[in-house]
Amino acid sequence: MTIKISMWHRKLWAGLCLGALSGAAFAALPAPLVSPHWLQGHLGDKNLVVLDLRPPKDYAAGHIPGAISAPYVHWRMMVRNVNRMLPPIRVIQAYLRSVGVSNHSEVVIYNDIDTPMGLGLGAETRAFWTLKVLGHKGEALLDGGFGAWQQDHGPVTTTARQAHGNFVARYQPQLYATLQQVRADLHHHVVLVDNRPMHQIVGLTKAPFVSRYGHIPGAVPYPVSWIVGPTGNLLPKAQLAALARLAGLPQNREAPVVTYCNTGHWASIGWFVATQELGYKNVRLYDGSMTQWAYHRRDPISVGFVN
Repeated sequence: MTIKISMWHRKLWAGLCLGALSGAAFAALPAPLVSPHWLQGHLGDKNLVVLDLRPPKDYAAGHIPGAISAPYVHWRMMVRNVNRMLPPIRVIQAYLRSVGVSNHSEVVIYNDIDTPMGLGLGAETRAFWTLKVLGHKGEALLDGGFGAWQQDHGPVTTTARQAHGNFVARYQPQLYATLQQVRADLHHHVVLVDNRPMHQIVGLTKAPFVSRYGHIPGAVPYPVSWIVGPTGNLLPKAQLAALARLAGLPQNREAPVVTYCNTGHWASIGWFVATQELGYKNVRLYDGSMTQWAYHRRDPISVGFVN
């Protein structure tokens, strides 16, 4: 492998020197999606934390200079017999500190996203949502993931970086939907949005770890294939908006919405699109999703096409 780092070292040294002289060396993140070109120009910024969600072996083979290995597997865990849930606040707070996150950090997240059905992008959006639900206020995804970085001829290194932050979580319950809340939502004007593939939504198939076929009654289908293109990137905003209208998402951007899938992975893509791309203001993610809902036999499930 050719390690292209010499130019980056010059850039980083200049940025660090400027930061030491001026006391500030960071331009705020411009959007929830930042381009490889933008990131290349800001690698030396004082408060920047770049998190690599790929498996450790991929990180070791080559990563963005200065990035810290933060494998996606550590962002979720078994909680009360439901797998792949948001860890307890003290646990995920400690983990984020261990990968260099502080409250003042500007965090850029990346993964390999050229994967089937948005699986790679879902790790990015789930990490983004996790930071938001813990009250962090400065994060973005690297548009196109690590593949786009390589295509843009961004520098790559095998030198690992470690850092320790002092992040203090401030839980934001308005972004999180519990089982009890979703049960109550069935009887109120809350739009439940199912972000799974359509064949799972209608009950033709199911994930092996979900105990029953079908969807939560009344949910509208906004499947991942209507959100993510064949290369793993989000579809253009105009297309996302048109398909959201077709799916049945409310025109009122203040209306309450809950996204779900099987484990809160695809649902995080739906949440990201609704809140960051389409401007919805009141969106929660149902963390337990169908893994939890289908397990409790008292909770109803519908099979077939949604109304």
